[in-house]
Amino acid sequence: MKLLSQTQAEAQVSQLAAIARDCLIDEARLSPKPGLVDSRGNGAHQDLTLALMERSACSLQPTFLELARQCWQRPADVALREAVGRLGREGERQMMAATGGVNTHR
Repeated sequence: MKLLSQTQAEAQVSQLAAIARDCLIDEARLSPKPGLVDSRGNGAHQDLTLALMERSACSLQPTFLELARQCWQRPADVALREAVGRLGREGERQMMAATGGVNTHR
C-alpha cells in the first residue's frame, strides 16, 4: 500500500470535510419531505429554514476537517474517542452560534 504524503493526506481530509458538508446541504434540499425543511419550505418548523440549514452545514465543515485530520491513520482508542468527543462538542458550539441557538444538525 502506498502511503500518502502530508500534502496528499491534507487534500484528502479537506475533500472529505467538503463532502460531509455537501451531504448535509443535499439532505436539507431534498424534496418532498412532508413536515420537514426542504427546498419547498419550512414544513412544520417555525424556527428552521433552508438557508439556516445550509448555514449550519457550512459552519460544521471546519469540524469535519479536524475530525478527519485527527482520525487519519490513528488507532481507534480511548484517546481518539476523547479527541472526537471534544471536537464534536466544539463543532456543536460553533453550529449553535452560526444558527443563533437553533438546533439544526445536533
